[in-house]
Amino acid sequence: MLISQASAMRIVMEVSSVIHHDVNMMDERGVIIASTNPARTGTVHGGALKILQEGLDELIVETDGEYEGARPGVNLPLLFEGRTVGVIGLTGRREDVAQYGRIIKKMTEILLLDSWAERQKQLKAAVWSQFIEEWLFSPSERCDEAFIERGLQLGVDIREPRAVLIVALTDEDKTQGAAQERLVRLERELHGIIRSQNGGFYYKLPYRCVCFVAPCETEKLNELAEQIAAAAQTAGLCACVGIDAAGSALHGIRASYARAEKALRAAIRSEKRVHFYNGADLEILAGELPAEVRRNFLDELFRGCRETMRDKICDFLTVYFDKRGSVHETAEALFVHKNTVQYKLHKIARLTGHDPRDLRGAAVLQTALAVRATLREDAVSVLKL
Repeated sequence: MLISQASAMRIVMEVSSVIHHDVNMMDERGVIIASTNPARTGTVHGGALKILQEGLDELIVETDGEYEGARPGVNLPLLFEGRTVGVIGLTGRREDVAQYGRIIKKMTEILLLDSWAERQKQLKAAVWSQFIEEWLFSPSERCDEAFIERGLQLGVDIREPRAVLIVALTDEDKTQGAAQERLVRLERELHGIIRSQNGGFYYKLPYRCVCFVAPCETEKLNELAEQIAAAAQTAGLCACVGIDAAGSALHGIRASYARAEKALRAAIRSEKRVHFYNGADLEILAGELPAEVRRNFLDELFRGCRETMRDKICDFLTVYFDKRGSVHETAEALFVHKNTVQYKLHKIARLTGHDPRDLRGAAVLQTALAVRATLREDAVSVLKL
């Protein structure tokens, strides 16, 4: 039939709620696919079979046993684009249900049309998503003329350069129903935000969204990302956004996605809402190194420190560098005396051999913070798997 059994059941229940009689829907084989009487589902309805075989406009069953599997009532063919695709049956005495026949037939055909249209919409969305997935993750040689033409038919010109934004969503509330409502609410907002960007579009993944927009100034991309993050917050979700602003097309989109992914990881590590890809970004560079190399670097730098001491040093340095090396501001942020800050700086220089107060020492220690952040992110990713 044109619709799924679940959709047929929904239609049957809606019709039954109007006339308060049992209702059955039969497919083109005369088999009951949906019924307010579950025991009848899957059985053959002889009256429906007669309508389908002989092209009848109506069939009234007067008594039980008159037709195989049929009960007293009115049965009418369901038409779609000029052909009979099934039968709707109303169970009950002729004088009780005959008056509803034509109205219910038309009502059911309208519901069938709506269900078919919704199904076509879902299928089109699935085909569109599959195309974007292939564009992002398939080998670059797939982007041939046939693939380009396929995209044009779906309304996507992959020859046009686009900036890529990856939005990662988190939800503190683990209630499944509420989470789904929040995602739906955000998607409505996101649809309007991205579609307003001169041909922009997006591709959904579980708790992640990949947005494609026309290349523009970083300020405008940052405003767009902040708008997305604000919409997520309004919907009850938290969002981090990684951006590759380069503007890529065709074969370059995979590399652009990878760069946006690295920027997203940096955003999550730094707890910033938005992060742009920059090949000179220290954390992004650190994340490119093999994990063993990163671990060896930290072990060598902090070889005289226990794990707890290493964490305390890194936490202190994070604040110190965030305050641009100001002893006064660091002391205020940590609620300690300035002399305590100076003492800690001396101690770090003695333990690591690198003084945070000079340029070379600060560079090494800032690299250590970036390496530590990437290793922590790797550990979280493993736990998620």
